[in-house]
Amino acid sequence: MKRVQAFIAGLAFAGLFLGATSATADEVVIDRIVAQINEEIITEYELEQAALSFLIQQGVHPQVLDNPRQRRQVMEETLEDLINRILVEQEAARLGIEIAQEEIDLWIADTRSQQGLSEEQFRQMIGQYGISFEDYEQIIADNLLQMRLMQMRSRGAAVSESEVEAMYRRRYGAQTTEVFREIRHILIVPDPETGGVEGAMEIATDLREQILAGEDFGALADQYSQGPGAGAGGMLGRFRRGQLESSFEDIAFAIAVGELSEPVETSFGIHLIEVLSEEESAGGENVERRKAEIRAWLQQQAMERQLTTLLSTLRTRAFVDVRY
Repeated sequence: MKRVQAFIAGLAFAGLFLGATSATADEVVIDRIVAQINEEIITEYELEQAALSFLIQQGVHPQVLDNPRQRRQVMEETLEDLINRILVEQEAARLGIEIAQEEIDLWIADTRSQQGLSEEQFRQMIGQYGISFEDYEQIIADNLLQMRLMQMRSRGAAVSESEVEAMYRRRYGAQTTEVFREIRHILIVPDPETGGVEGAMEIATDLREQILAGEDFGALADQYSQGPGAGAGGMLGRFRRGQLESSFEDIAFAIAVGELSEPVETSFGIHLIEVLSEEESAGGENVERRKAEIRAWLQQQAMERQLTTLLSTLRTRAFVDVRY
């Protein structure tokens, strides 16, 4: 499988420069090393490629890379993410942990099912970010590897039933039915050169007025949106509570079907949200499934706290040289 961040340790700079000895005035540098983690190196080209993968995980459109200030921030965050991933991979290799293709396929199938997308629609959504489906599979493989390592390192991170019950009551109260909503949105990412959050809010407000005046939501989403669903009319998919970012979800499940939200600020930017349809299902099995999801989420939070400690330990023990 092609790697988003291809590890080229052991090549001893071969291919990084034209010529086999020291560079002369006529030689041209075609790539440079931006970081070294033990025996592994990251080149500038690999960092550029990895930035696309990083953005898709953050739910941000690659268009932000066109802005020099945002580009620098994205690259620094991407490099930190790459270093952490390499540290995790090196530790996993030491422990003999591997991820099978079947596990990746099952994870992707479950994600598609949750969003109510066909395989073709899902692949089109991934393609909108400018990365191949093979690269997306590598993202999933890296995430699964990290989760596996967290599970091995976090056996003591127990979650009590009282914690699960308390979280369930906060999310659902005494509700025994489950609501699914089909949602689309327009995301405007703040740009310091156009007024930051305030400028993004003005753009979103103007787009809202256009939609209320009769302009097509999907067409405007295709033209202006910088988040998931851009190029597909802003379509996000079908969701239940607990699957979306909290500030986004609060509005998406508060407005009526067919209603257009006011501009909503989240950690990703400024959104306009529209709910296209709603479906409700009933049954006691929903309660148990929700509790299982909450239990898994609480366990994940505990594991991530331990992963932070683990990464700190691995980084202390490793040779990490950042040159970006």
